[in-house]
Amino acid sequence: MFSRWQRWLLLAGFALLVALRLPHTWAHGRFQDEEATVFLAYAWHRPWLDALLRPFAGYWNLAANATTLLVASLVKAGAVPLERAPYLTMTMALAVQMMPAVLILTGTASWLRSRLAVIGSLLMIAIAPSTEEVFLNVLHIQFHLALCAALILALDAPRRRIVQGAYGALLLLAPLCGPVSIVLLPLFALRALLDRDRRRLGQLAALAVGAAIQMLLFYGPSPLRGHLLDPGTLAATLFVRLLALPALGMPVARVIGYLLWQSEISGGHGWWIPAASAVALFGLLAVQAARRNDGAVWLVLACPSIASASFGFGMIMLNSFAPFDLAAERYDFLPLVLLGLGLIALAMRERSPGRPVHAALCLLMLCTGALHYTKPFPAFAQGPSWPAEVRAWQLDHRHALAVWPQPWAADLSDQARSCSPPGRDPAASTDPRYCESGWAAGFYRRATSR
Repeated sequence: MFSRWQRWLLLAGFALLVALRLPHTWAHGRFQDEEATVFLAYAWHRPWLDALLRPFAGYWNLAANATTLLVASLVKAGAVPLERAPYLTMTMALAVQMMPAVLILTGTASWLRSRLAVIGSLLMIAIAPSTEEVFLNVLHIQFHLALCAALILALDAPRRRIVQGAYGALLLLAPLCGPVSIVLLPLFALRALLDRDRRRLGQLAALAVGAAIQMLLFYGPSPLRGHLLDPGTLAATLFVRLLALPALGMPVARVIGYLLWQSEISGGHGWWIPAASAVALFGLLAVQAARRNDGAVWLVLACPSIASASFGFGMIMLNSFAPFDLAAERYDFLPLVLLGLGLIALAMRERSPGRPVHAALCLLMLCTGALHYTKPFPAFAQGPSWPAEVRAWQLDHRHALAVWPQPWAADLSDQARSCSPPGRDPAASTDPRYCESGWAAGFYRRATSR
């Protein structure tokens, strides 16, 4: 379908689209909030093994731990100037965030036999509307690895041993960087059962081993997560984040989200109509996808599964408006992209009566993404100049280096402070932000000041 050089050109184009989503990051250098305020700062002050193995916010993020530990070690050794440190993490993040594109360009599946489907899939990942938060930082590599897992589920099982090993490595790594990919375990088990293919069992085993390590050794409670949404609120959240946002764009979706929230907290019944619509539409999509055992059904099933887990109990929840707050773009990335890829897969089905509708919905999502591409969310679009912050830090190491978005800052001082033991009231903590108690206290202070 594509020659080797054409694939390289498509991969380069994908990387360029991702890199230019946030052009100011390359001009000024950027660490994104916890990337520096938590992970880099902790690696700066703590022994390397402690920094590598520490779970944070309830789970182990191996990607964030390992990359920021590497950066801190290189800077302290004089191998990399501190001014250039964010470019190192941004480049490492971009390299990993290209992996879904590599899978699409090298994998095989009935839904990727068309050149248009391949290009559309790459665009769906690169320009999905209002998802720029997850790009160009190692903090959110976990979502791109989870996307790799979902793509492996929807692609044909490879025959070459080296490719099987690469798929297995991605599936093992994904749950070690965050729990979201663990949601896909039942789908991998179901596909292995239906396909009766030993290669699918190998994929299931790789994901299960990573999931077991995460859940048994690292996963734990967090004061900011684990707040269960009731089914009605969850359905309304799906309507705002996965239907209104890709169809109408961020400004309109934010208004709709606010109106639904107001209707819910005031005891009204108007918000039930969009909630029921979301359930009906995703149910209809699942029924259509389930007519054939191809990539479409797995992508379509993965979308609401991950969305329900993320929105239902995985979000940071400080108030009742949080599910409708579209500023938390990281929770939208996977469900939105999986929805778009599922629609592409459905549109590629031969002799399917719904092909024109699915194709039109894909085009609508891509148009919305294109319109928002040059207008990223302000908090992620610009921020302080990292070299300027480093110059101030060089004059006084007690200076906290401002990161994106403001007002967060990283403590790279010469003094290492201890963290309070678990169990204390996080809202009253005075610990530095690289401690989980200090990080949680920052959210509580912001919530009470609004």
